Amino acid sequence: MSTKKPIILCATEKGRAVIFGYVDEEPIAGEPVKLHRARMVIRWASGGLFRLASEGPIDADRISPEVPSTTETVWQEWIEVSNDAAAAWEAYGE
Repeated sequence: MSTKKPIILCATEKGRAVIFGYVDEEPIAGEPVKLHRARMVIRWASGGLFRLASEGPIDADRISPEVPSTTETVWQEWIEVSNDAAAAWEAYGE
C-alpha cells in the first residue's frame, strides 16, 4: 500500500466524476490536485460515496482500471478514505 494519503475526489464542475487515488498532501481549495494510482468510480451499488470512503468498493460496484496519475483542475469535494477502505480499493478486481 502507498505511503501517500488515500482520498476520493469529486471532479468536474458538477462533481460528477468520482475518482479514488493517493495525494502527497491534502488538497487546497482552488488548486489543482494530482492523484496517483487513480481509479474512477463508474457506478456504485449502494451506500453512496461515504461507503466507498469508509469501506471501499464491493463486487457490485464498477471501478475503472488504475492509471499512474491524473491531475484534476476543477473539483468540488474530497473525502478522506479509511485505511480499511484503501486496502479494499487495492484488492478490488484481483
